[in-house]
Amino acid sequence: MPSYQFKQVDAFTSNPLFGNPVAVVLGADGMDEEQMQRIAAWTNLSETTFVLEPTVGQPAYRLRIFTPEHELPFAGHPTIGSCHAVLEAGIVDAAGGRLVQECEAGALPLRIDGDEAQRTIFVEAPPAVAKGEFPERIGAFSVALGCQVTGSSPPAAFQNGPNWLFVRVEDQDTVKTLKPDMQAITRLSHELSISGIAAFALVDEGEFAVHIRCFAPAFKIAEDPVTGSANAALAAYLARHGLLERTGREFVASQGTELGRDGRVHVRVLDDSGRAEIGGQAVTVVDGEITV
Repeated sequence: MPSYQFKQVDAFTSNPLFGNPVAVVLGADGMDEEQMQRIAAWTNLSETTFVLEPTVGQPAYRLRIFTPEHELPFAGHPTIGSCHAVLEAGIVDAAGGRLVQECEAGALPLRIDGDEAQRTIFVEAPPAVAKGEFPERIGAFSVALGCQVTGSSPPAAFQNGPNWLFVRVEDQDTVKTLKPDMQAITRLSHELSISGIAAFALVDEGEFAVHIRCFAPAFKIAEDPVTGSANAALAAYLARHGLLERTGREFVASQGTELGRDGRVHVRVLDDSGRAEIGGQAVTVVDGEITV
């Protein structure tokens, strides 16, 4: 039975057992898609990735990203964690602090600041495409989240791989004390063809400008600890609704505190549409082999 190098990495943190974990299988060219999906179901993490040789000239490596049930074209914390694993394993060298990752969403530029324990990895996320606004559903979203959703900027969905529905609440304390009804969120997710609901508040003081929580029970993820794709798409929401004046074009989002995971996502808005680069640190917590 073949063995493959395997790492489990916590992304969007420098502290083990914080942030969001991703399982990374290195040198996975010998695996077929069925094996990848079985491994992703076995790890039972929100995502498991497989690092392969690139199929086109420019990228440093190819990445396939699987949830326990299906493949994703892009996801944020798996991208950050997998790049960390690839650099740590010496598979690629970030010459000049730049790499390109090939994935189903395309060739994504990566930027690396610092080295080893001080390393922060950034990825230019795919553009987030607006998928609709739902002001008429504010009441349903309020019931599903167990709080009053504000109408000052309407609930709206944006897709950059996953399709997140963003709802704004008035303050950080409300985000912290949400009491989500997972059945209601699942029902809304199916009705609106969304991956889940991302509830956020703007924060005017302190180290971060946004506090956010992401619920995706329709995909068997009750609450995701730290969600790169949602934080990247949030920039498009903020741009569309004139809220970048509150956050600035470079800001830090806080997520996962309520789960004891306390992650930080650095967001840099690249243009007026809200196209974004997201970044964070990562740390390996498991390093070994997997035999299949």
